[in-house]
Amino acid sequence: MDRQLLEPSQVDGNLAHRYDSTGHLVALLPARCKLGRHTLGHSQFRAVVHDGEALISCLACATDGADHSWRLTATAPAADRAELSEELYEELIRGRRQRALSPARLS
Repeated sequence: MDRQLLEPSQVDGNLAHRYDSTGHLVALLPARCKLGRHTLGHSQFRAVVHDGEALISCLACATDGADHSWRLTATAPAADRAELSEELYEELIRGRRQRALSPARLS
């Protein structure tokens, strides 16, 4: 299966946020790499927010040339801190897998 079916420049979705108990904004980053192979809490990753966009790169996936960066639109002000979220981005990973396996892509 070709792991580069989606161009790296495609926006994957929106960056999620929440407020903690002290009222500070917390950015919620994907807990898994874009390919769903690595848990970012256990792998090395880099997260950069710039010009209204968050780029979260799995450094383990970057070594084999795969599309390794989440590209998320950041609509809220800059967060004070970030956390990893397993649930929030699962639908995006699942949808990506389904598109990669669709018959139109396999021909």
